Amino acid sequence: MSRLRTAIIISLTAGLSIIAIPARATVPTGQAVTPATYAWARQAETAFPPPCATGSATCTDAVITTMRNRLRPLEDHCDPRALFALVYLRTTEAFRDAAATPGYFADPAWVRAEAALFAEYYFRAFDGWADGRPAGVPPVWRTAFATASTPTPGDPAGSPAGGLVLSMHAHITRDLPFVLAAMGLTGPDGSSHKGDHDRINEILAKVAVSLLTQPGSPLGSLPDEIADRLGTDREALVPTLVAARENAWRDAERLVAARDGRERTVIAWTIEARAEAGAQGLRPLFTDVPVPASTTSCATSRPACSPAGG
Repeated sequence: MSRLRTAIIISLTAGLSIIAIPARATVPTGQAVTPATYAWARQAETAFPPPCATGSATCTDAVITTMRNRLRPLEDHCDPRALFALVYLRTTEAFRDAAATPGYFADPAWVRAEAALFAEYYFRAFDGWADGRPAGVPPVWRTAFATASTPTPGDPAGSPAGGLVLSMHAHITRDLPFVLAAMGLTGPDGSSHKGDHDRINEILAKVAVSLLTQPGSPLGSLPDEIADRLGTDREALVPTLVAARENAWRDAERLVAARDGRERTVIAWTIEARAEAGAQGLRPLFTDVPVPASTTSCATSRPACSPAGG
């Protein structure tokens, strides 16, 4: 069994209980329920105010400007977190171009507002970690940021590649269901936004192909390292991302269909638990090899350190 398949099974197994939640759900027995658990569920009940509620084109431009401004200092300091910031920026730039194409999205305003709220979830998690407020950061994001901590010779605790993979996992598996549920899965006329959600998959796939599968990627050899550590190849990375987004939509449907706050709290708790279980399953794949002294320089170990913010 490949390491990728093992990690996926761990993640899916952790989330199976969400499928069988009864109409009047209670917190699963045998699970540790702490005040923090309920705090995160309460946060999920209250959507972050989207910075671009109207979904205008200028809204996406503002998000991209924020992403570029955040990326530059990370690159300047060869911060491993620059890898995810770069991928996210490139994806959002491609999204902006697609949203400007007449007819590409059925409801471009909804998609733009969703993208802005999605970015806000990442910004808030990042700022909470950077400001030394880990209690205000979702558990799966804490694992991702810890995995992306700057490694030192002989220290297996940090991994730029792992930080990239776990950040993608956190943002899609944990954040996206809450964002979709907050934005609403249907328009005023009752039509589903699922078609537009799937069109974003097409954009993500195109960007991922250019960054993860093509020679000359600004990520350098990291896609090969990621694929090797996951026990797969570059081409398998894109379908995995698309499948994760499909699962996120299904989780959002469960959040929206919850009959009351208690049931929604349990669903939110399950999403959190599954996301963190998946992260814990993935992290060992990227933290088992000490970083050699010869790879500690920015030039050889940080492909994203080159200027990429535009």
